[in-house]
Amino acid sequence: MSKKYESMVGDYWMVSNSIEQYVSSEVGGFEYWDTDLIKLTIDTESTTYTYDYSEASVMLGVSESQMKNFLVVHCCLSNNLDGFIGERDYDFWDAKGNQLVITLNDSSELIFQTSDICELMVKTESVGWSYDDLVNSANEIVAD
Repeated sequence: MSKKYESMVGDYWMVSNSIEQYVSSEVGGFEYWDTDLIKLTIDTESTTYTYDYSEASVMLGVSESQMKNFLVVHCCLSNNLDGFIGERDYDFWDAKGNQLVITLNDSSELIFQTSDICELMVKTESVGWSYDDLVNSANEIVAD
């Protein structure tokens, strides 16, 4: 296993679990959460809330560094699931505990561990897996 991204993926599990705890206890009408490169969004039946890493870290009780790492790993997963499932179609994916669970459209589940995600990040690292890289990408999108 590549150890290069192990700490970042560990932060991903921790923050994902913190988000799940937060939305289940604090957010009425919760529908789903996601990220938009450098922001966390929480959607409810009536409103979308958007938080930068600093706001989200305070809200979730995690460090800013952990939140930044979460955003980087989530971006990698969001854009590279085909590295795990190839051309198969999926209904949704989610972090459950310390595992990534991808539910395919035939209702079967594929489960991936920290080591799998680290390897995916190594294979795709030419993109640049750092928070600064995400900020640069977000700025490029805004400039276009």
